[in-house]
Amino acid sequence: MNNPLKNALFDETVPVLVVGGSLVGLSFSLFLARQGIKPLVVERHPGTAIHPRVSSLTARTMEIYRSAGIEQDIRREEPPFPREFGVMFVESLAGQMFDNLMEDMSAYFTDLSPVEGNGIAQDLLEPVLRAQVEQAGVDLRYNIELIEFEPDADGITAVIRDRISDETRRVRSKYLVAADGSKSGTRTQLGIGQHGEGTLCHLISMVFDADIHELFHSQNAHMCFFANETTSGSLVLYPGTLRRPHLYRLDVVYDPEEETMEDYSEERCVQLIRAAIGIPDISVSIKKVLTWEMAARVADRFQQGRVFLVGDSARVQPPSGGLGGNTGIAEAQNLAWKLAAVLRGEAGPDLLATYDEERRPVADYTVEQVVMLSQQREHEGSEGITVNTLHVNMGYRYQGGAIVPEAGAKILPLVQSPELWTGQPGTRAAHVVLEREGQSVSSIDLFGTRFVLLVGPEGQSWLQAAQQVKQKLGLPMDVFQIGGQHNDFIDPGNDFLNAYGITSTGAIIVRPDGYIGWRKRIYGENKEHLEQVLTDALSTILFR
Repeated sequence: MNNPLKNALFDETVPVLVVGGSLVGLSFSLFLARQGIKPLVVERHPGTAIHPRVSSLTARTMEIYRSAGIEQDIRREEPPFPREFGVMFVESLAGQMFDNLMEDMSAYFTDLSPVEGNGIAQDLLEPVLRAQVEQAGVDLRYNIELIEFEPDADGITAVIRDRISDETRRVRSKYLVAADGSKSGTRTQLGIGQHGEGTLCHLISMVFDADIHELFHSQNAHMCFFANETTSGSLVLYPGTLRRPHLYRLDVVYDPEEETMEDYSEERCVQLIRAAIGIPDISVSIKKVLTWEMAARVADRFQQGRVFLVGDSARVQPPSGGLGGNTGIAEAQNLAWKLAAVLRGEAGPDLLATYDEERRPVADYTVEQVVMLSQQREHEGSEGITVNTLHVNMGYRYQGGAIVPEAGAKILPLVQSPELWTGQPGTRAAHVVLEREGQSVSSIDLFGTRFVLLVGPEGQSWLQAAQQVKQKLGLPMDVFQIGGQHNDFIDPGNDFLNAYGITSTGAIIVRPDGYIGWRKRIYGENKEHLEQVLTDALSTILFR
Protein backbone atom coordinates (compact mmCIF):
# COMPACT_ATOMS: atom_id res chain seq x y z
CA MET A 1 0.00 0.00 0.00
CA ASN A 2 1.40 3.37 -1.00
CA ASN A 3 2.02 5.84 1.80
CA PRO A 4 1.06 9.42 0.79
CA LEU A 5 3.57 10.93 3.22
CA LYS A 6 6.50 8.99 1.85
CA ASN A 7 5.57 9.34 -1.81
CA ALA A 8 4.46 12.98 -1.85
CA LEU A 9 6.58 15.70 -3.34
CA PHE A 10 8.19 17.81 -0.66
CA ASP A 11 7.54 21.51 -0.28
CA GLU A 12 10.91 21.90 1.39
CA THR A 13 13.90 19.90 2.58
CA VAL A 14 15.86 20.69 5.74
CA PRO A 15 18.60 18.89 7.67
CA VAL A 16 16.72 18.91 11.00
CA LEU A 17 13.10 19.64 11.87
CA VAL A 18 12.66 20.92 15.44
CA VAL A 19 9.14 20.63 16.82
CA GLY A 20 8.70 23.17 19.60
CA GLY A 21 10.25 26.62 19.77
CA SER A 22 10.16 27.27 23.49
CA LEU A 23 13.14 27.34 25.88
CA VAL A 24 14.77 24.01 25.02
CA GLY A 25 13.80 24.05 21.34
CA LEU A 26 15.28 27.52 20.91
CA SER A 27 18.41 26.56 22.85
CA PHE A 28 18.93 23.42 20.79
CA SER A 29 18.46 25.35 17.55
CA LEU A 30 20.99 27.97 18.62
CA PHE A 31 23.56 25.33 19.60
CA LEU A 32 23.03 23.53 16.29
CA ALA A 33 23.36 26.77 14.33
CA ARG A 34 26.63 27.53 16.14
CA GLN A 35 27.81 24.20 14.70
CA GLY A 36 26.91 25.35 11.19
CA ILE A 37 23.63 23.39 10.84
CA LYS A 38 20.48 25.50 10.46
CA PRO A 39 17.25 23.66 11.30
CA LEU A 40 13.61 24.48 10.65
CA VAL A 41 11.83 25.22 13.94
CA VAL A 42 8.03 25.12 14.19
CA GLU A 43 6.15 26.38 17.25
CA ARG A 44 2.37 26.10 17.58
CA HIS A 45 2.04 29.17 19.80
CA PRO A 46 2.03 32.70 18.33
CA GLY A 47 5.25 33.80 20.02
CA THR A 48 7.62 33.33 22.93
CA ALA A 49 6.50 32.34 26.44
CA ILE A 50 4.03 34.51 28.35
CA HIS A 51 4.54 32.64 31.66
CA PRO A 52 7.82 32.66 33.61
CA ARG A 53 8.06 28.89 34.24
CA VAL A 54 11.86 28.37 34.40
CA SER A 55 13.05 31.00 36.85
CA SER A 56 16.76 30.46 37.25
CA LEU A 57 19.81 29.37 35.29
CA THR A 58 22.57 27.52 37.11
CA ALA A 59 26.27 28.29 36.76
CA ARG A 60 26.63 25.24 34.50
CA THR A 61 23.81 26.46 32.25
CA MET A 62 25.39 29.90 32.05
CA GLU A 63 28.64 28.17 31.04
CA ILE A 64 26.71 26.54 28.18
CA TYR A 65 25.18 29.84 27.10
CA ARG A 66 28.58 31.51 27.49
CA SER A 67 30.08 28.99 25.06
CA ALA A 68 27.25 29.87 22.64
CA GLY A 69 28.19 33.55 22.93
CA ILE A 70 25.06 34.87 24.64
CA GLU A 71 25.96 35.18 28.33
CA GLN A 72 26.10 38.96 28.24
CA ASP A 73 22.84 39.22 26.29
CA ILE A 74 21.14 37.32 29.11
CA ARG A 75 22.77 39.40 31.84
CA ARG A 76 21.71 42.63 30.16
CA GLU A 77 18.12 41.41 30.31
CA GLU A 78 18.27 40.24 33.93
CA PRO A 79 21.27 40.90 36.20
CA PRO A 80 22.47 38.13 38.57
CA PHE A 81 20.22 37.50 41.54
CA PRO A 82 21.19 37.63 45.24
CA ARG A 83 23.40 34.88 46.59
CA GLU A 84 21.10 34.01 49.49
CA PHE A 85 17.42 33.14 49.42
CA GLY A 86 15.32 31.84 52.26
CA VAL A 87 12.37 29.46 52.19
CA MET A 88 9.89 30.08 54.99
CA PHE A 89 7.38 27.70 56.53
CA VAL A 90 4.59 29.84 57.94
CA GLU A 91 0.96 30.11 58.92
CA SER A 92 0.77 33.02 56.48
CA LEU A 93 3.35 35.41 55.09
CA ALA A 94 2.54 38.02 57.76
CA GLY A 95 1.65 35.43 60.42
CA GLN A 96 3.45 32.92 62.60
CA MET A 97 6.74 31.52 61.25
CA PHE A 98 7.54 27.87 61.93
CA ASP A 99 10.88 27.65 60.16
CA ASN A 100 13.14 29.54 57.76
CA LEU A 101 15.84 27.69 55.85
CA MET A 102 18.36 28.96 53.37
CA GLU A 103 18.00 27.66 49.87
CA ASP A 104 20.88 25.58 48.48
CA MET A 105 22.40 28.04 46.02
CA SER A 106 25.57 26.06 45.34
CA ALA A 107 24.50 25.23 41.78
CA TYR A 108 24.26 28.97 41.06
CA PHE A 109 27.29 30.35 42.89
CA THR A 110 30.42 28.20 43.05
CA ASP A 111 34.17 28.73 42.81
CA LEU A 112 34.18 25.73 40.46
CA SER A 113 32.87 27.93 37.64
CA PRO A 114 34.01 31.24 36.11
CA VAL A 115 30.37 32.38 35.88
CA GLU A 116 27.47 32.94 38.24
CA GLY A 117 23.92 31.71 37.85
CA ASN A 118 21.14 34.03 36.80
CA GLY A 119 17.55 34.62 37.94
CA ILE A 120 16.04 35.39 34.54
CA ALA A 121 12.51 34.12 33.94
CA GLN A 122 11.57 32.11 30.87
CA ASP A 123 9.31 34.82 29.44
CA LEU A 124 12.29 37.20 29.52
CA LEU A 125 14.86 34.65 28.35
CA GLU A 126 13.03 33.33 25.30
CA PRO A 127 13.06 36.66 23.41
CA VAL A 128 16.85 36.77 23.90
CA LEU A 129 17.16 33.26 22.47
CA ARG A 130 14.76 34.05 19.65
CA ALA A 131 16.79 37.07 18.57
CA GLN A 132 20.00 35.03 18.57
CA VAL A 133 18.41 32.12 16.70
CA GLU A 134 17.03 34.39 13.99
CA GLN A 135 20.33 36.27 13.76
CA ALA A 136 22.06 32.92 13.22
CA GLY A 137 19.86 32.32 10.18
CA VAL A 138 17.58 29.66 11.65
CA ASP A 139 14.12 29.39 10.04
CA LEU A 140 11.84 29.91 13.07
CA ARG A 141 8.08 29.82 12.42
CA TYR A 142 5.33 30.52 14.94
CA ASN A 143 1.67 29.46 14.68
CA ILE A 144 2.87 26.31 12.92
CA GLU A 145 2.07 22.84 14.27
CA LEU A 146 3.19 19.35 13.35
CA ILE A 147 0.22 17.34 12.02
CA GLU A 148 1.87 14.01 11.30
CA PHE A 149 5.24 12.51 10.48
CA GLU A 150 6.69 9.27 9.27
CA PRO A 151 10.28 8.13 9.75
CA ASP A 152 11.97 5.83 7.27
CA ALA A 153 15.48 4.54 6.77
CA ASP A 154 16.70 7.76 5.14
CA GLY A 155 14.86 10.52 7.00
CA ILE A 156 11.56 11.96 8.16
CA THR A 157 8.57 13.08 6.12
CA ALA A 158 6.37 15.49 8.08
CA VAL A 159 3.24 17.54 7.46
CA ILE A 160 3.07 20.92 9.17
CA ARG A 161 0.06 23.26 9.30
CA ASP A 162 -0.26 27.02 9.60
CA ARG A 163 -2.82 27.51 12.38
CA ILE A 164 -3.96 30.85 10.94
CA SER A 165 -4.25 30.12 7.21
CA ASP A 166 -4.78 26.34 7.60
CA GLU A 167 -2.19 25.81 4.84
CA THR A 168 -0.24 22.56 5.06
CA ARG A 169 3.27 21.83 3.82
CA ARG A 170 5.27 18.64 3.44
CA VAL A 171 8.74 18.81 4.89
CA ARG A 172 11.55 16.32 4.41
CA SER A 173 14.33 16.22 7.01
CA LYS A 174 17.20 13.96 7.96
CA TYR A 175 16.24 14.08 11.65
CA LEU A 176 13.41 15.29 13.87
CA VAL A 177 13.97 16.74 17.35
CA ALA A 178 10.89 16.84 19.57
CA ALA A 179 10.92 19.71 22.05
CA ASP A 180 7.12 19.76 22.22
CA GLY A 181 6.63 19.60 25.97
CA SER A 182 5.36 17.24 28.61
CA LYS A 183 2.31 16.22 26.55
CA SER A 184 4.52 15.60 23.51
CA GLY A 185 2.48 14.47 20.53
CA THR A 186 5.70 13.24 18.94
CA ARG A 187 6.45 10.94 21.87
CA THR A 188 2.86 9.70 21.84
CA GLN A 189 2.90 8.93 18.11
CA LEU A 190 6.11 6.96 18.52
CA GLY A 191 4.54 4.94 21.33
CA ILE A 192 7.34 5.75 23.76
CA GLY A 193 6.22 5.07 27.32
CA GLN A 194 7.24 6.87 30.50
CA HIS A 195 8.31 5.75 33.94
CA GLY A 196 8.48 7.44 37.31
CA GLU A 197 6.08 8.52 40.02
CA GLY A 198 3.73 10.19 37.56
CA THR A 199 1.36 12.95 38.58
CA LEU A 200 2.18 14.33 42.03
CA CYS A 201 -0.55 16.98 42.12
CA HIS A 202 -2.49 19.53 40.09
CA LEU A 203 -2.21 23.21 40.95
CA ILE A 204 -3.95 26.50 40.32
CA SER A 205 -1.39 29.25 39.79
CA MET A 206 -2.40 32.86 40.42
CA VAL A 207 -0.08 35.68 39.36
CA PHE A 208 -0.89 38.92 41.15
CA ASP A 209 0.37 42.36 42.08
CA ALA A 210 0.59 43.37 45.75
CA ASP A 211 2.85 45.43 47.97
CA ILE A 212 4.37 42.63 50.07
CA HIS A 213 8.04 42.98 49.20
CA GLU A 214 9.06 43.93 52.73
CA LEU A 215 7.45 40.79 54.18
CA PHE A 216 9.81 38.68 52.06
CA HIS A 217 12.79 41.03 52.29
CA SER A 218 12.76 41.20 56.09
CA GLN A 219 13.33 37.45 56.21
CA ASN A 220 15.74 37.38 53.24
CA ALA A 221 13.31 34.98 51.61
CA HIS A 222 11.90 34.41 48.14
CA MET A 223 9.35 31.69 48.85
CA CYS A 224 7.08 30.47 51.61
CA PHE A 225 5.04 27.37 52.23
CA PHE A 226 1.96 28.22 54.26
CA ALA A 227 -0.95 26.43 55.90
CA ASN A 228 -3.91 27.96 57.73
CA GLU A 229 -7.63 27.43 58.21
CA THR A 230 -8.51 28.95 54.82
CA THR A 231 -5.94 27.41 52.48
CA SER A 232 -2.44 26.02 52.07
CA GLY A 233 0.14 26.13 49.33
CA SER A 234 3.17 28.16 48.29
CA LEU A 235 3.73 31.86 47.74
CA VAL A 236 6.72 32.96 45.68
CA LEU A 237 8.26 36.05 44.18
CA TYR A 238 7.41 36.14 40.50
CA PRO A 239 10.57 35.25 38.54
CA GLY A 240 12.32 38.29 37.15
CA THR A 241 11.40 40.48 40.11
CA LEU A 242 14.24 42.90 39.38
CA ARG A 243 12.07 44.11 36.50
CA ARG A 244 8.70 43.34 38.10
CA PRO A 245 9.10 44.14 41.80
CA HIS A 246 5.46 43.75 42.89
CA LEU A 247 4.49 40.53 41.08
CA TYR A 248 4.02 37.29 43.01
CA ARG A 249 2.57 33.84 42.43
CA LEU A 250 0.30 31.75 44.62
CA ASP A 251 0.04 28.00 43.96
CA VAL A 252 -2.67 25.90 45.59
CA VAL A 253 -3.49 22.25 44.99
CA TYR A 254 -6.82 21.40 43.38
CA ASP A 255 -8.53 18.23 42.15
CA PRO A 256 -9.39 18.52 38.43
CA GLU A 257 -12.07 15.86 38.87
CA GLU A 258 -13.83 18.06 41.43
CA GLU A 259 -13.06 21.60 40.20
CA THR A 260 -12.29 23.56 37.05
CA MET A 261 -10.82 26.97 36.28
CA GLU A 262 -14.36 28.36 36.33
CA ASP A 263 -14.52 27.62 40.05
CA TYR A 264 -11.69 30.10 40.65
CA SER A 265 -13.36 33.44 40.12
CA GLU A 266 -11.42 36.65 40.66
CA GLU A 267 -13.20 37.12 43.98
CA ARG A 268 -12.19 33.68 45.20
CA CYS A 269 -8.61 34.11 44.03
CA VAL A 270 -8.29 37.42 45.90
CA GLN A 271 -9.66 35.74 49.02
CA LEU A 272 -7.10 32.94 48.78
CA ILE A 273 -4.23 35.36 48.15
CA ARG A 274 -5.18 37.49 51.16
CA ALA A 275 -5.36 34.36 53.33
CA ALA A 276 -1.89 33.33 52.15
CA ILE A 277 -0.49 36.80 52.87
CA GLY A 278 -2.31 37.06 56.19
CA ILE A 279 -3.60 40.63 55.66
CA PRO A 280 -7.41 40.55 55.12
CA ASP A 281 -7.79 43.91 53.40
CA ILE A 282 -4.55 44.15 51.41
CA SER A 283 -4.93 45.49 47.87
CA VAL A 284 -4.50 42.70 45.29
CA SER A 285 -4.60 42.88 41.48
CA ILE A 286 -4.95 39.57 39.63
CA LYS A 287 -2.85 39.35 36.45
CA LYS A 288 -3.45 35.79 35.28
CA VAL A 289 -4.73 32.45 36.55
CA LEU A 290 -3.73 29.12 35.04
CA THR A 291 -3.36 25.45 35.90
CA TRP A 292 -0.36 23.16 35.83
CA GLU A 293 0.55 19.61 36.73
CA MET A 294 3.43 18.72 39.02
CA ALA A 295 4.76 15.41 37.80
CA ALA A 296 7.80 13.15 37.71
CA ARG A 297 8.18 11.17 34.49
CA VAL A 298 11.07 10.09 32.28
CA ALA A 299 10.64 8.73 28.77
CA ASP A 300 11.61 5.09 28.39
CA ARG A 301 13.95 6.09 25.59
CA PHE A 302 15.16 9.43 24.28
CA GLN A 303 15.72 8.24 20.71
CA GLN A 304 13.74 6.21 18.26
CA GLY A 305 15.47 5.94 14.92
CA ARG A 306 15.88 9.45 13.54
CA VAL A 307 13.67 11.08 16.17
CA PHE A 308 14.99 12.50 19.46
CA LEU A 309 13.23 13.79 22.59
CA VAL A 310 14.62 16.78 24.49
CA GLY A 311 13.37 18.86 27.41
CA ASP A 312 9.95 18.16 28.88
CA SER A 313 9.11 15.70 26.12
CA ALA A 314 11.93 13.53 27.49
CA ARG A 315 11.55 14.27 31.21
CA VAL A 316 9.39 16.29 33.59
CA GLN A 317 10.04 16.95 37.27
CA PRO A 318 8.86 19.17 40.14
CA PRO A 319 10.20 22.74 40.18
CA SER A 320 12.13 22.28 43.44
CA GLY A 321 15.76 23.21 42.96
CA GLY A 322 14.98 24.90 39.64
CA LEU A 323 16.68 22.15 37.63
CA GLY A 324 14.05 21.23 35.04
CA GLY A 325 14.88 23.77 32.35
CA ASN A 326 18.58 23.59 33.20
CA THR A 327 18.56 19.82 32.60
CA GLY A 328 16.76 20.33 29.29
CA ILE A 329 19.35 22.85 28.12
CA ALA A 330 22.13 20.34 28.89
CA GLU A 331 20.24 17.71 26.89
CA ALA A 332 20.00 20.13 23.97
CA GLN A 333 23.73 20.84 24.06
CA ASN A 334 24.60 17.13 24.23
CA LEU A 335 22.48 16.29 21.20
CA ALA A 336 23.39 19.34 19.10
CA TRP A 337 27.10 18.65 18.70
CA LYS A 338 26.47 14.99 17.92
CA LEU A 339 23.86 15.68 15.25
CA ALA A 340 26.11 18.31 13.71
CA ALA A 341 29.09 15.95 13.61
CA VAL A 342 27.03 13.27 11.86
CA LEU A 343 25.48 15.69 9.38
CA ARG A 344 28.92 17.11 8.53
CA GLY A 345 30.25 13.61 7.94
CA GLU A 346 32.74 13.78 10.81
CA ALA A 347 31.08 10.98 12.78
CA GLY A 348 29.14 7.80 12.16
CA PRO A 349 25.40 7.56 12.86
CA ASP A 350 26.03 5.31 15.86
CA LEU A 351 27.27 8.39 17.72
CA LEU A 352 23.64 9.49 17.99
CA ALA A 353 22.79 6.50 20.16
CA THR A 354 25.03 7.95 22.84
CA TYR A 355 22.53 10.76 23.45
CA ASP A 356 20.12 8.36 25.12
CA GLU A 357 22.95 6.37 26.69
CA GLU A 358 24.40 9.47 28.35
CA ARG A 359 21.40 11.62 29.15
CA ARG A 360 18.70 9.18 30.28
CA PRO A 361 20.57 7.97 33.39
CA VAL A 362 21.18 11.62 34.31
CA ALA A 363 17.46 12.33 33.83
CA ASP A 364 16.46 9.40 36.04
CA TYR A 365 18.82 10.54 38.79
CA THR A 366 17.82 14.20 38.54
CA VAL A 367 14.09 13.48 38.69
CA GLU A 368 14.60 11.15 41.64
CA GLN A 369 16.57 13.76 43.56
CA VAL A 370 14.17 16.60 42.79
CA VAL A 371 11.17 14.52 43.89
CA MET A 372 13.00 13.78 47.12
CA LEU A 373 13.72 17.47 47.64
CA SER A 374 10.10 18.39 46.90
CA GLN A 375 8.70 15.81 49.30
CA GLN A 376 11.12 16.71 52.08
CA ARG A 377 10.23 20.36 51.80
CA GLU A 378 6.54 19.65 51.90
CA HIS A 379 6.52 17.19 54.78
CA GLU A 380 9.59 17.88 56.86
CA GLY A 381 10.46 21.55 56.47
CA SER A 382 14.17 21.97 57.05
CA GLU A 383 14.72 18.48 58.42
CA GLY A 384 16.41 15.81 56.34
CA ILE A 385 17.07 17.81 53.17
CA THR A 386 20.20 16.18 51.77
CA VAL A 387 19.89 16.90 48.05
CA ASN A 388 22.77 19.04 46.79
CA THR A 389 21.78 20.80 43.57
CA LEU A 390 25.40 21.47 42.59
CA HIS A 391 26.17 17.76 42.62
CA VAL A 392 23.03 16.98 40.62
CA ASN A 393 23.59 19.72 38.03
CA MET A 394 27.38 19.73 37.57
CA GLY A 395 28.76 16.63 39.27
CA TYR A 396 27.38 13.81 37.14
CA ARG A 397 29.47 11.46 35.03
CA TYR A 398 28.59 9.76 31.78
CA GLN A 399 29.28 6.12 32.53
CA GLY A 400 29.25 5.12 28.88
CA GLY A 401 28.58 6.71 25.51
CA ALA A 402 30.89 8.94 23.47
CA ILE A 403 33.91 8.44 25.69
CA VAL A 404 36.95 6.18 25.87
CA PRO A 405 36.85 4.35 29.20
CA GLU A 406 40.12 4.03 31.03
CA ALA A 407 41.51 0.52 31.36
CA GLY A 408 41.68 -0.71 34.93
CA ALA A 409 39.80 2.31 36.32
CA LYS A 410 38.06 1.73 39.62
CA ILE A 411 34.29 1.79 39.84
CA LEU A 412 33.17 5.41 40.03
CA PRO A 413 29.87 6.92 41.19
CA LEU A 414 27.31 8.43 38.83
CA VAL A 415 27.28 11.70 40.78
CA GLN A 416 29.55 13.35 43.33
CA SER A 417 30.82 16.79 44.28
CA PRO A 418 32.31 18.25 41.07
CA GLU A 419 35.69 19.12 42.59
CA LEU A 420 36.26 15.40 43.29
CA TRP A 421 36.42 14.67 39.58
CA THR A 422 39.94 14.96 38.21
CA GLY A 423 39.69 14.50 34.47
CA GLN A 424 37.93 11.13 34.31
CA PRO A 425 36.35 10.51 30.88
CA GLY A 426 32.65 11.35 31.01
CA THR A 427 33.00 14.21 33.50
CA ARG A 428 32.76 17.97 33.01
CA ALA A 429 36.13 19.52 32.17
CA ALA A 430 37.21 21.53 35.20
CA HIS A 431 37.48 25.30 35.48
CA VAL A 432 41.13 26.32 35.90
CA VAL A 433 42.35 29.92 35.80
CA LEU A 434 44.99 30.23 33.07
CA GLU A 435 46.88 33.21 31.71
CA ARG A 436 47.58 34.34 28.16
CA GLU A 437 49.34 37.55 27.16
CA GLY A 438 48.86 38.88 30.67
CA GLN A 439 45.10 38.20 30.68
CA SER A 440 43.31 35.67 32.90
CA VAL A 441 41.34 33.05 30.97
CA SER A 442 39.20 30.18 32.23
CA SER A 443 39.81 26.75 30.76
CA ILE A 444 36.01 26.63 30.33
CA ASP A 445 36.33 29.29 27.63
CA LEU A 446 38.42 26.98 25.47
CA PHE A 447 35.43 24.70 24.82
CA GLY A 448 32.25 25.25 22.86
CA THR A 449 31.90 24.08 19.27
CA ARG A 450 35.00 21.97 18.53
CA PHE A 451 36.98 19.14 20.02
CA VAL A 452 39.92 20.40 22.06
CA LEU A 453 43.18 18.61 22.79
CA LEU A 454 44.93 19.83 25.93
CA VAL A 455 48.51 18.73 26.56
CA GLY A 456 50.83 19.25 29.50
CA PRO A 457 53.88 21.55 29.58
CA GLU A 458 56.17 18.76 28.34
CA GLY A 459 53.70 17.30 25.85
CA GLN A 460 55.21 18.75 22.68
CA SER A 461 55.17 15.35 20.98
CA TRP A 462 51.38 15.42 20.91
CA LEU A 463 51.25 18.66 18.93
CA GLN A 464 52.61 17.40 15.63
CA ALA A 465 50.61 14.17 15.95
CA ALA A 466 47.44 16.19 16.47
CA GLN A 467 47.98 18.17 13.26
CA GLN A 468 48.29 14.95 11.27
CA VAL A 469 45.20 13.45 12.88
CA LYS A 470 43.09 16.55 12.23
CA GLN A 471 43.94 16.36 8.53
CA LYS A 472 43.40 12.61 8.32
CA LEU A 473 40.00 12.68 10.01
CA GLY A 474 38.89 16.04 8.59
CA LEU A 475 37.96 17.04 12.11
CA PRO A 476 38.03 20.63 13.40
CA MET A 477 40.02 20.46 16.62
CA ASP A 478 41.84 23.06 18.69
CA VAL A 479 45.12 22.13 20.34
CA PHE A 480 46.55 23.94 23.36
CA GLN A 481 49.64 23.33 25.45
CA ILE A 482 49.13 24.32 29.08
CA GLY A 483 51.84 25.33 31.54
CA GLY A 484 55.38 26.63 31.28
CA GLN A 485 56.37 30.10 30.13
CA HIS A 486 56.43 29.60 26.37
CA ASN A 487 53.34 27.51 25.70
CA ASP A 488 49.82 28.59 24.70
CA PHE A 489 48.68 29.25 28.26
CA ILE A 490 50.52 29.83 31.53
CA ASP A 491 49.19 27.96 34.56
CA PRO A 492 49.92 30.50 37.31
CA GLY A 493 48.39 28.41 40.10
CA ASN A 494 49.88 25.11 38.91
CA ASP A 495 46.37 23.68 39.02
CA PHE A 496 45.91 22.26 35.53
CA LEU A 497 47.66 18.90 35.88
CA ASN A 498 45.93 18.01 39.14
CA ALA A 499 42.52 19.20 37.97
CA TYR A 500 42.75 17.07 34.82
CA GLY A 501 44.59 14.11 36.32
CA ILE A 502 47.54 14.01 33.91
CA THR A 503 51.31 14.43 34.15
CA SER A 504 53.37 17.04 32.33
CA THR A 505 53.62 14.72 29.30
CA GLY A 506 49.96 13.74 29.30
CA ALA A 507 47.06 14.76 27.06
CA ILE A 508 43.28 15.01 27.27
CA ILE A 509 40.48 15.36 24.71
CA VAL A 510 37.52 17.58 25.60
CA ARG A 511 34.34 17.23 23.55
CA PRO A 512 32.45 20.23 22.11
CA ASP A 513 30.05 20.10 25.08
CA GLY A 514 32.87 20.57 27.59
CA TYR A 515 32.93 16.92 28.72
CA ILE A 516 36.05 14.83 28.73
CA GLY A 517 36.13 12.14 26.08
CA TRP A 518 39.60 10.64 26.58
CA ARG A 519 42.85 11.15 28.44
CA LYS A 520 46.36 9.78 28.54
CA ARG A 521 47.88 10.46 31.92
CA ILE A 522 51.50 10.03 30.86
CA TYR A 523 53.31 9.83 27.53
CA GLY A 524 55.11 6.49 27.31
CA GLU A 525 54.86 5.41 23.66
CA ASN A 526 57.28 6.05 20.86
CA LYS A 527 56.55 9.34 19.12
CA GLU A 528 55.53 7.46 16.00
CA HIS A 529 52.67 5.86 17.92
CA LEU A 530 51.06 9.05 19.15
CA GLU A 531 49.24 9.71 15.90
CA GLN A 532 47.64 6.27 16.10
CA VAL A 533 46.77 6.79 19.78
CA LEU A 534 44.89 10.00 18.97
CA THR A 535 43.26 8.49 15.88
CA ASP A 536 42.00 5.53 17.89
CA ALA A 537 40.68 7.76 20.67
CA LEU A 538 38.76 10.11 18.36
CA SER A 539 37.48 7.23 16.23
CA THR A 540 36.17 5.48 19.32
CA ILE A 541 34.29 8.64 20.36
CA LEU A 542 32.94 9.50 16.91
CA PHE A 543 32.37 6.12 15.31
CA ARG A 544 31.71 3.88 18.31
